[in-house]
Amino acid sequence: MPPLAAPSRRQLRRDMKSRKLKHLEQPSRQKPVESIQALRAVAAAMVVIYHMVHMEQVYGGGASVLGGPANFGFAGVDIFFVISGFIMAAVTAGRFGDAAGAGKFLCRRAIRIFPLYWLCTAVVVAALLVRPALLDPDLAEKSVMASLLLLPQEGGPLLVVGWTLTYELFFYAVTALALAFSSNSRVPHLVLGWAVVLLFLQMLPTHDPSSNLLTSPLAFEFMAGALSGLYWRKLSARHALLTVMGAGAWMVAAGVLLVDHAYYGQADAVRVVAFGIPAAFLVAGLARLEIDGRIRPPRFAVSLGDASYSLYLTHLFVLSLSGRIWSTAGATGTFLGNAAFVASTFCVCCGVALLVYRFTERPLIALGNHALARRRTRGARANP
Repeated sequence: MPPLAAPSRRQLRRDMKSRKLKHLEQPSRQKPVESIQALRAVAAAMVVIYHMVHMEQVYGGGASVLGGPANFGFAGVDIFFVISGFIMAAVTAGRFGDAAGAGKFLCRRAIRIFPLYWLCTAVVVAALLVRPALLDPDLAEKSVMASLLLLPQEGGPLLVVGWTLTYELFFYAVTALALAFSSNSRVPHLVLGWAVVLLFLQMLPTHDPSSNLLTSPLAFEFMAGALSGLYWRKLSARHALLTVMGAGAWMVAAGVLLVDHAYYGQADAVRVVAFGIPAAFLVAGLARLEIDGRIRPPRFAVSLGDASYSLYLTHLFVLSLSGRIWSTAGATGTFLGNAAFVASTFCVCCGVALLVYRFTERPLIALGNHALARRRTRGARANP
């Protein structure tokens, strides 16, 4: 067989160009981090604005700046639940059928949630002991231990916003069970099976916080987020843009329909349909657009998204303190005064969250992960 002729320079350049084009045409395996973090920032900001409506009613001196759309800020929680499902689908991909991995997953989730939550809860407990008049009298009836462990209890834990974390722990427990006993190929079937069971449970009466947790329609939002996390790559860039626009229109239409509804549609089943389902489409579309290079969220939004958990846990403290300061100073009671009050308080909430994330939350997570790694290392040495 004669030797093959060496390729010419023109052929080499053509081959290199062809390989480069193929590489560009292949979908990136990069994870859509920035768009998800920016959406976290939006969700946390929505919750802050929702609670600022009540703050203005208490400390605003009768004048009002917020209202109307601000009352739908509770939908930030629905977005959070959807994002949680999306992230769980991403971080657990390819790791099913591993009981040890399920335990590791739960440990990392606990390190992510509990340290800062315990610190904020400790502030509430200290206030109850030192200045109980500053807080809602009903808080004195709540169990400190159940609050620290985020167990279901009537009215939620001592840190009011902690009720959502109880739901998150429930979602994590379900995910861990799937990690331990299922396989990757069965994940979509498990999600759909859970949805069918939950639909059936809607027909049963509930009488206590635990049964309310197990049967809450809010779990549909976690499932929707998980399905979004499984299939978002199947969207084309064009369909992703249409998906984002459609999801936004869905939410706006829901707001218009619910503006005169009791409590603006905060009933669990209503908010799932109005905001949870479109949020799942929104997350999928944004993820696809980011990977395709069609969008790039502002850096500040991404940074605030990193600090969204700190913002979520600390903003009520800032709102309470700021309200008292502005009210005592007599700076509220007019439209301009309240506008300055609302805008400055929101900025302080964000600033405090960024500082808490940088100097408290992130170091606590790093410390927890380091302790977990050391424990694993010791276990490996003990069982060579």
